[in-house]
Amino acid sequence: MVERQPSSPVETASLSLSRAEQWTLHQVLLDCLRGEVTAFDGARRVDLRRAFETTDGGGDTYTHTQLEAMQAALARAHHTRRWEVERPLLEGLLHRVSVPLEAET
Repeated sequence: MVERQPSSPVETASLSLSRAEQWTLHQVLLDCLRGEVTAFDGARRVDLRRAFETTDGGGDTYTHTQLEAMQAALARAHHTRRWEVERPLLEGLLHRVSVPLEAET
């Protein structure tokens, strides 16, 4: 379930994730941060790190730009062999992260 929080000066959304989804998201974000992926340089990398720190700390509220970075990381992982077994879980996570982004447009 996505819970929007418009009262904040920065648009945020909360994601209610299962333990398996939390673990998978955590690992995908960690993989991207450890890798040499140029798609995650500069501001995108900062947002990815902040999203990782939120997830790692058990949080569930992310900014719009963090959700965009998470969406890119999940899409990238979805197309790699390393995550082949978790592909159905990645597809579900990608959808859940995309819903609040689509609601803003």
